[in-house]
Amino acid sequence: MTWPSRRGDAAEIALKFPGRAEQWGRALRTGDPLADAVFAELATRGRDARRALLDGLRGGLGSLDSPPPAVAALLADAESVTSPYDIDRGAYVALTVPPFAHNIALGQGALINTYTAPAIATVLTATGRLTTMAGRRLDETGKWLLQAMLPGGLERGADGYTATVMVRVLHARMRAAALERGWDEEAWGTPIGQADLVRTWLDFTLTSYRALAVMGYDFTDDELTDVYRRWQHQGRLLGIDPALLDGLTGHEEAAKLADLIALTDEPATADTLALVRALQDAAVEQLAPFFGGPDLTASLIRAFARLIQGDERADTLAVPPSELTPLLPVLTLGAAESRRLARQLPDEWAALQHNHRAAIDEILAAPDTPTAYESNLT
Repeated sequence: MTWPSRRGDAAEIALKFPGRAEQWGRALRTGDPLADAVFAELATRGRDARRALLDGLRGGLGSLDSPPPAVAALLADAESVTSPYDIDRGAYVALTVPPFAHNIALGQGALINTYTAPAIATVLTATGRLTTMAGRRLDETGKWLLQAMLPGGLERGADGYTATVMVRVLHARMRAAALERGWDEEAWGTPIGQADLVRTWLDFTLTSYRALAVMGYDFTDDELTDVYRRWQHQGRLLGIDPALLDGLTGHEEAAKLADLIALTDEPATADTLALVRALQDAAVEQLAPFFGGPDLTASLIRAFARLIQGDERADTLAVPPSELTPLLPVLTLGAAESRRLARQLPDEWAALQHNHRAAIDEILAAPDTPTAYESNLT
């Protein structure tokens, strides 16, 4: 396979990452054949195929009578995903952090970082949906993460399991749409391919948990290992080749792969800036009722974005300075001290997890409209 012309210098990457270069070249050119086949089957077979997929996700492949072949293959693949570890340990780690902090780490950390990749930003802005419906994107991604975050959420038939495979099919729909619009594979590689999926996976692990740490929510090495092991499982459900995630059980290994990925990115484009602006506007609208109105909330969002991204990168992304930036050390130190004290008292630590679980349950119980990934199946 030839290296896509706008995804970095193949020779430089081979020199700096000799053990990864060939593998990454394939990842840039590979999508998700099982999910792509399902999307094509949904398009041709219509409601019956969608119902079979949804019923199979909830009740298992064995509950279906003569399912469409592509649906059956995808369900079999999802049901084959196992882990030798107790992946719910990672869920309990996540529950030590309040939903608000996860929301900030998602929006001002993970999603901004994802949008800085021109290959991803180009696909997303071409849909026209993410800049005009950024609030829905933030809500939908947050809902999926919360469903998948809960203990038991990734078990077969659970909401997090079902949503994760639905997201996999949504990626297939986005790939198909990009190719129909004349996507230049020689320049960019496969749209929303394996390389982009891994990059996003790193944003939900490395980027998000580093963001939480600078906000005052620290983690031990063992806790991070538990988080990464859970995300290894979730990544496999998302259709990521497990070989691409091999050995990624902590920030050190993940950061090395992130360095490789950085070499495949061109500078941020106008598409990136548009996505970041829309995302921050959506975050303000979402959080303003809880933080004293839109002006104060906008300042807080900008302050957190600059804290997480760093001033230099925030300037590049056109995130304005915030007058609340000097107050963030007080907030982060308060969160860190509260967390330190809770760690010393097992009952307090357990109460923390219980309270955050209750808050997440309340969020997920709120009525809403079907997400983009759910609409594939209804």
